[in-house]
This record gives sequence, structure tokens and C-alpha cells, in this order.
Amino acid sequence: MKALLIVGSPRGQASASRALGGYLLRRLRASGLDVEEAAAGAVLGSPERRHALYKASDEADIVIVSFPLYVDQLPAPLVQALELLAERRRGAMGLTPWPGPFEQKLAAIVQSGFPETSQNLVAVDIMRQFAKEAGFRWAGGLALGMGGAVGRRPLEKAGGRLRNVVKALDIAAASLAAGGDIPDGAAALMARPLMPFWLYRAAATWGFRRRIRKNGARTPRRPT
Repeated sequence: MKALLIVGSPRGQASASRALGGYLLRRLRASGLDVEEAAAGAVLGSPERRHALYKASDEADIVIVSFPLYVDQLPAPLVQALELLAERRRGAMGLTPWPGPFEQKLAAIVQSGFPETSQNLVAVDIMRQFAKEAGFRWAGGLALGMGGAVGRRPLEKAGGRLRNVVKALDIAAASLAAGGDIPDGAAALMARPLMPFWLYRAAATWGFRRRIRKNGARTPRRPT
């Protein structure tokens, strides 16, 4: 079996989306799957990279899309990449249309800086609909709020605050590697708050103020 990870964050390697998707990919590789990774923004840069994505997606048993929530939507480069992939699979580019010789699954990981995981559920539904229209079998989604707490570091080095995230990805990887879908239990674990809401909001406020000072910005005066 082969798994393909598409990282949908414009930040690419330095993103929480890549940290989450990369961990899941490593767990699948440890279970014996061949794995490959692509960045959505990069594949738009040249025809060669687009065709490399087509080839990788054609060969994958499982396609995993990991991305952040941007204004209640998927990031624009990811939308473009998925539209190209859907056109490819429908034969709109003059190539052989799907279905191919075997069933393919699609799963999604979506995270955001909102404290409430529920903010991400519309994006999960969008990915479910994409799977249907592009000829994939939907294998489930993992949604995470407070994504800013994940950071860029590999999850193998993450602290106890992310233990439910790591456990959810471990459960998802084991099920996908065995031919199943992402279990509801894994999705429920991933959805649990990483910390109390008040603490997350306080940390976020501190981070915003630190960035304001770093960039020399000032709060505009209210008109008198």
C-alpha cells in the first residue's frame, strides 16, 4: 500500500499542518506503507510538479490532505491544487478519466487557531464532498482547535498537552494501515481542547501583543 500526504498550508514545511500530517505519514510508514509528500503551493509552480502530483495520487491507496482553516475555508493554493486533481481524475485534461484499477481513500486533517474545534467542521464537510466528486472513498477527517499550540516541531517531541492529538493520530494510522477508515474515537480525541479556553485566549492575546511590539505597530486612536 502507498499513502500520499498533501500539505495545504502556504507555510509548507514550517507549519502545524505539516507537523500533524507528517506524524501520521511516519506512523503509516512504520506500518509498512510506502509514503510520499507534496506541498499544494509547490505543485502549482510548474507542469512537472503538477504531473508528479497526478502520478503520486494515481498510485496512492490513501491520500491525506492536511491544512489550516483560512477564513472558514481551505487555503486558496490548496483549493487550486484539488481542483486540478479533480479535473485530472474526471478526464477534463485529456487524460484517462478515473476510476482506476483500485479503490482509493481520502482523509483530511484540518486545524485552526480558533479555540473551538467545531469551527473546522464545515471544512471537513467540504473535503467529504470533494472526495465524492473526485471519485475517492471518504475515509474520515480529524479536526483540531487551538492549532497554534501544535507549533512546527515533530510531534514525537511534543509534550503532554498534545497527548490526545498524538494518540488520535496513532489510532487513525493503525486503522488506515489495516484497510479501515479513521475511527470516530480518534476524531473525538483530536477534538478535545488542548487547554482551558481562558488560558488559550490569554496566550493568544500575549502573542498578538508581542507581534505588535515587534513590528512597531500602534493601536490607532479613536476619532474624537
